[in-house]
Amino acid sequence: MKKLLSVLFLLFFLTLSVQARASKSGLADVINNSGVNQNNFSVSIKDVQSGKVIYETNSKKLMSPASVQKIITLVPIIETLGRDYEFTTSLYSRGDDSFVLKLGADPYLTSYDLKTLVNNIGVETQKLYIDDSILDKKDWGESWMEEDLTSSYTPKFGSYNLDNNLMKITIMPSAERGQNAIVLNASKYPVLLFNKIITSDKTEIVAEQKRAGIADILELSGTVSKTTTEKFPIPNIQRYFNIQLKKALENHKVYLKEGLSLTKLKDTDVFVYKVTHSIDSAIKDSFKNSNNLVSETLFKLAGAKYNNIRTGTLSLGIEMFNQYCIKNHLNTNEIKLADGSGVSKDNAVTTDFVTDFLLLNKDNEIMEALPIPGEGTLSNRLLPLKDSLRAKTGTHSDVSALAGYLTAKSGKKYVFCIINNDSEQASSDRKMLEDYIVREAYLRL
Repeated sequence: MKKLLSVLFLLFFLTLSVQARASKSGLADVINNSGVNQNNFSVSIKDVQSGKVIYETNSKKLMSPASVQKIITLVPIIETLGRDYEFTTSLYSRGDDSFVLKLGADPYLTSYDLKTLVNNIGVETQKLYIDDSILDKKDWGESWMEEDLTSSYTPKFGSYNLDNNLMKITIMPSAERGQNAIVLNASKYPVLLFNKIITSDKTEIVAEQKRAGIADILELSGTVSKTTTEKFPIPNIQRYFNIQLKKALENHKVYLKEGLSLTKLKDTDVFVYKVTHSIDSAIKDSFKNSNNLVSETLFKLAGAKYNNIRTGTLSLGIEMFNQYCIKNHLNTNEIKLADGSGVSKDNAVTTDFVTDFLLLNKDNEIMEALPIPGEGTLSNRLLPLKDSLRAKTGTHSDVSALAGYLTAKSGKKYVFCIINNDSEQASSDRKMLEDYIVREAYLRL
């Protein structure tokens, strides 16, 4: 399979300067000769100007989209929240010696920001309350995080987002090859580290998160050849947030009479200070870096705003999405969203739906944030088409997908979506096939 695709790529580059015939059969030949299981493979290509179907295979079949789903969720999110939306973490006073920290589920909040907020608290303060009601706790990422072992590398999300919800672990080789490496927990998060990493001539580290009772466990195995710092998801983001908050309070010489308590903001609480971050970074992160933490947080925040409810939930986000589709005459009867980012394997869409969505939003400025070859998740892909392509990738354990806008060599513009759910193919082969189809479309259409 890999050899066949490599030959196809070689032929492509040899003929890049030759005028190619506009031929739908050429695309079919590429797919037929690739060895992909066509029952688990779907393609939809449509003309931007007319909306006419140019090529399709299994375009009405439900497929797992991975992060290509972010295309169809981010647009209604931004329409609901607005381009001027800001993630906001606010401090309020409640009486002479009490303050309330109102969380904003800000995915860009840092420990330094916490220090800035705390510095506005008087040293005589006796009580500090936290209002974490912006996101429902049952939707703090626990469900899809537990679905598969890839959660060892996927950040959680919730009201207590802080420092990207990642802990830094520094791994250093020992003096002699074959000995255990040295592992340092730079984030100081209380996690039990099982170190099975051996000093070697290469670095290949594998992580697995476990839980035994209340203890968080991170088991590290593999090899290391030079000092490296890895980032792993923080198992309990509320615990980490509280640790950093208490550290900031101590640095400011604030010693609470009582521990941190939960509350809901009252109308009588008086605003003191806030830390904000623009939504612009979130748009770029969702599309270019496929940031699940950002996408999931935004989806639930938008759901709450759409329904004029204080607390965001997954179900509210899905309702917001469905109403957007109804308003724009997009049929959602046969698709299913299980989250806001495409992480869950329970998500199911059709390539036909995705291309219809792309057509609807062909003039939407949000689509300008889609990466071009050389950017984000397209850093090393389709580089010859840098001036002709904007697209979103999707990668899961058994899924690879690519969707976006293509300007062909002829000057005509197309929308496309390719989803490959063939679990027998290697990830590299899936991506190679996607790239070749896009290149063939560029030449032939």
